[in-house]
Formats: sequence, structure tokens, C-alpha cells
Amino acid sequence: MGTVEAKFQIFLILLAVLAGTALLARRINVAPAILLLLTGVVLAFVPGMPSLELPPELVLLVVLPPLIYSASVAMSWREFKSNLRPIILLSVGCVIFTAARSPPRRIT
Repeated sequence: MGTVEAKFQIFLILLAVLAGTALLARRINVAPAILLLLTGVVLAFVPGMPSLELPPELVLLVVLPPLIYSASVAMSWREFKSNLRPIILLSVGCVIFTAARSPPRRIT
């Protein structure tokens, strides 16, 4: 089997595990994120499991938007408003920290 077919097969197996874990989380009334995290940790320690590296563009364009959308739909506006100050402070602090830690760029 070629390398592309093997990677695609691993991707499909991981997708099936992801779907099964999400269904199990709903059935046992546990937050899906917690069960998915635990499943990922367990899968990371399976002997012989090949490493799967995703390009950052795929994560930013395909994986992240549905996660952000589902979190925004389930968000409580009352809790958001009550936590607005810490959210703003953490976001501004992270931007300042990242900007201070990144090396300066040379324009040529």
C-alpha cells in the first residue's frame, strides 16, 4: 500500500474514532471535549501508531472554524458578559506577550 493510501486509511480510522467518542460522550453525558482529549492521549501511547502531522493551513482553515462556531452557538451571553473583563485582559496580554517574544523582522 502506498504512503498516501496508508495516511488516508489512518485518517479515516481516526475520524471514525472521533465520531464514536463524540457519540459516547453524548450517551454518557460527559463534555465531548474532555472525552476527546482523553481519547487522544490514549491513542498517543498506542505502540506502533504512526505519527500524523497536519499542515497548519489545514488546521486553521478546516478544523478550527467548526470548533469556534459550535462553541459560539452553545455560548451563554450572560456568562460571556460576566467574564468580559478577564477575556479582554487575557487576550490583550497574550498579544503583547507574543509581540514582545517574537524576533524583530528585517525589511530589505
